[in-house]
Amino acid sequence: MANGVTTQPPAEARPAHSNLLRVIAIVILALIVLVGLAVLITWLVIKPKQLVYTIENGTVSNFKLNYNHLNASFDFGIRVRNPNRRISVYYDSIDVSLSYDDQTIAFNTLEPFHQPMGNVTQLKAKIEARDVALSNGLSRDLRLDKASGKVQLDVRIQARTRFKVGIWKSKHKTLRILCPSVVVHFTSAKIAQRTYCDIDY
Repeated sequence: MANGVTTQPPAEARPAHSNLLRVIAIVILALIVLVGLAVLITWLVIKPKQLVYTIENGTVSNFKLNYNHLNASFDFGIRVRNPNRRISVYYDSIDVSLSYDDQTIAFNTLEPFHQPMGNVTQLKAKIEARDVALSNGLSRDLRLDKASGKVQLDVRIQARTRFKVGIWKSKHKTLRILCPSVVVHFTSAKIAQRTYCDIDY
């Protein structure tokens, strides 16, 4: 405007704008509270419990160690317990590997399966070591273990899973399971020696 005079918006416009922002903030806060309550109520109703994995036994057969190259067949009984009464689990892929002194020596993939609520599933895993190159030190240690009749291995399981509650299914989630220091026997007789596993969700 002329004479350097600026025009101010009507006094009533500013409070209206401020009221709108306040309403939006209240609505957002209310939504956050409602979502939080819904999650809490769902958790209290479902009461999710951690899955339990154990190695029940382990044996090795067809063991051959020539020129620091290993060939062997490892058999394991893996017990998977789902203690949840409202959650079932879909295992869409399961990879199992064995390591000896931090070196992977065998690997295999198990068949997918669905585990119902409150179920215990027994898995049989046959894992082959085929012409695996070892260092002189590992070969020496493994020969000593063979002479003693047993060897300790770390069993690692990586599973691609989905969880189901009612008609709702979660997105894929990767479970990483470590079963440390599993005793494997060089005998055909299956000796029960349970090893508990750690789970990383």
